[in-house]
Parts: sequence; structure tokens; C-alpha cells
Amino acid sequence: MEYKPNPLLYGANEDFYSTFKLVVTMRDLVDHSALSQAIENAMRHYPYFCVTPVKTGEDIQLWVNEEPVPVFTDDRCVVLGTEESNGHLLAFGCDGHKIFIHASHYIADGMGISPLLMTVLYLYVSAVYGEQGLNCKRIHMPTHLVLPEEYTYPFPEKPVALSETRLQGKEVTKVYGLNAQAFDDKGLYAYHLHIPQRAMMAIANPSDGSPVSFLSVMLYRAICSLDQKMEESVVAHVQHQYRSAINAPMNRHSLVSYIPVEFFSRMKDRRVELQNTIVRGQVIIGSETEADLVSINRLLSVFPTDQCLDYTQKKRLMRQYIENSIEGKTFGISYVGKMDWCGLDQYVVDLHAYIGEKNTPNMLLIEVMTVGTDFSLTFMQSGCGTRYVNAFMKQLQQFDIPVQLVGEERYTLCDTKLPE
Repeated sequence: MEYKPNPLLYGANEDFYSTFKLVVTMRDLVDHSALSQAIENAMRHYPYFCVTPVKTGEDIQLWVNEEPVPVFTDDRCVVLGTEESNGHLLAFGCDGHKIFIHASHYIADGMGISPLLMTVLYLYVSAVYGEQGLNCKRIHMPTHLVLPEEYTYPFPEKPVALSETRLQGKEVTKVYGLNAQAFDDKGLYAYHLHIPQRAMMAIANPSDGSPVSFLSVMLYRAICSLDQKMEESVVAHVQHQYRSAINAPMNRHSLVSYIPVEFFSRMKDRRVELQNTIVRGQVIIGSETEADLVSINRLLSVFPTDQCLDYTQKKRLMRQYIENSIEGKTFGISYVGKMDWCGLDQYVVDLHAYIGEKNTPNMLLIEVMTVGTDFSLTFMQSGCGTRYVNAFMKQLQQFDIPVQLVGEERYTLCDTKLPE
């Protein structure tokens, strides 16, 4: 069987990290043998993740890959789509208390791969500890029917005709950039923060803030505190999904976009309640179905259906599209909502998601997860440096929100290689 890939796959090259990583910290040491068996069994329900990219004419197809998905005994970074990963666009590993998942962002996004994560964890935990206290009702089990809604190519074949002309927001020409000298030049670095959900939302809710808008405002206020003379707009790219707009709630494809949120200069001295309201308004407007369809049309128009494009042209055009997508922001932030752990959280200590950008000296990205009663933040930067994370923590503390630095590390991501 062949699967049609997300067009973003054509953008995979040496200049972009095309992958993400999930790291689950378990309560006890991870048994590699039991984990390997759980992954082998889980993959019976997820054949659409067992694929390798193959060039057919001027196109890429994802062909079924019958080789085993690798499960390493460490957190090694391999080039996905090559012999290192048995040709797969997915790889697992474990070391100590941690389970690692490396995946190409062009076969799934975080929400698309979360059902696989939950299946693996359920099978592993039930094998090692038993099923007591677990709830498998929302877990895809190996014997369950694989539904087409999980893997079918979700995008329309050509741009959607919009019912009305949508007013486009004015593009910000002068975007504030973080000070690259605040980071070292030794590679990606992450700080791990825990914030009690109840304590933060007690402050965020009365001031009209969702978790993503409130944390965006806290980081904006932190940046302002470090640069009192800042005149340019701070722009946050807030992660957003197309799943609702194209009615694909179960689809595994990467359906992630972003909403640009502008903190214009006159917001600096406003009360946090007003700052949150302005941010929430921009997120609500930017997440309307019409806005999603405009964004989807922009992606589909990269490869015009009335033109015969060769493989090299498709790669060049998608590379340009991706370059434009990651530019023009001060920082990025992602939060997909509160996770239902189905009882597995009694064995899980923490969960972090890692992404990154190459050749960006002043990158700052925040991934927000929920574990137990905490928000678990991965505060990712171009390099080590506490200038921004310390200012961010100080802002939270000024609102009597406890925040704990639970870890820090230099991290790496896999690459994805396309067939020549």
C-alpha cells in the first residue's frame, strides 16, 4: 500500500530540522525488551507510520516499510529515511527512566503521533505493571480496526473557493529580534519548567488569558523588562491546527500552522488584563475557519496544478515556503491542550516535546504540555543562556505564580533525508 505524503515533505533538506522529539520520563527504569515488544505490537494498528519515502517520477510517495521500527538503547540521533532508521521516518529509544520518540514532522505532528505514544505506553505499562487503574477506552489497541480517517490524505486537491474576500492583517515590517549574543553558539539548549496549573490559571482566567495567551504575555513582559527602549513589535507565532477547518480530527498528518500575534509598542505599559485580551482577540480571529482556509490555500498554491513541475522545482518551492513560514517572529509557542493520560500518569513523571531551527542564532520556542497537576514547559533556545528564561520566571513570580526549573540540557534533533 502507498500513502500520499504531506507536501511539506518536499522541503526536507540539510538546512531545516524536519523532525520533532518526544521524551517521556517514567517513574521507574525503562525495560528495553518490554518497550520493544510494546512498540512492535502497537505498530499493528499504525501501519501508516511504517513507511519510507520513495521517489516515483517527479513525486514522492510513502511506501509500506516492513523492516522493524528501530528501538535504540540510547537517545541517538539518526537520519530518518536512511539505513540508520531501517528506512523509517520514525525511531524510538530508551535510556534510564526515559523513553524517546523521534519522528519526521512530515508524517505527523504532535497531536497526530500522540495516539501512538499512548498505545505504546499503555502496552508497556500493562505488560510491566498490570492493567489495574488504566482506562483503555480511548487507546487504539493492536486489534482495533484501522480507520481511513486516521491516515487518509486530508487536504483538498486544489485551493478552496472562499465565500468572501477576507481582510488580511497588515504584515509587520519591523519585528523585534532577540539578542543572539544572549546564547552561546554550541547548539540547541532547553530549560524545563514546571508551573502548577491551578496557580497559573487562577491569575490567567480573571485576566482573560488562556494558557498560551497568558504565557505569551509573560514572555513579552519579560522581553520588555530587558529592553526598555524597544520600539519594534514583538511577534509571537502561536501554533494552530487545521483539523477543525478540514474536519479531520483523527488525522495523523502534520496539520500545524501558526497565528502571528503582534505585541505593538504601545502595549508595553498596559495592564496584564488588557494585554491578554488583545492577544486572545488576535488568536480567536486568526483561528477562524476562513483564516485556516486562506492558509491552506497558500500551502496548496506552492505546487500549481496547472504547471508541470519537476522534482527539483518542487523541492526549491517548498524550501522557500518553509523559509517564509519560520521568519518574521520573535518567539514561538505551542500548546495543544490538556492531555487525557487514561490512568498512565501514575507511571509518568514528565513529558517534553522538542523542536528547533537550524542556522537561527536567536531562536526561542516554548512547548507547553500537561503532566499531573502541572504545566510542563520546554523552553528551547539557539544556545545556552539564562537571560530570557530568568526574566520569564521573574514575571511569573511577580504574580505569585510558583515556577520551578526542573532541568536543563543541550539537545539534538534528527534530520530527514529525501530520496534522490
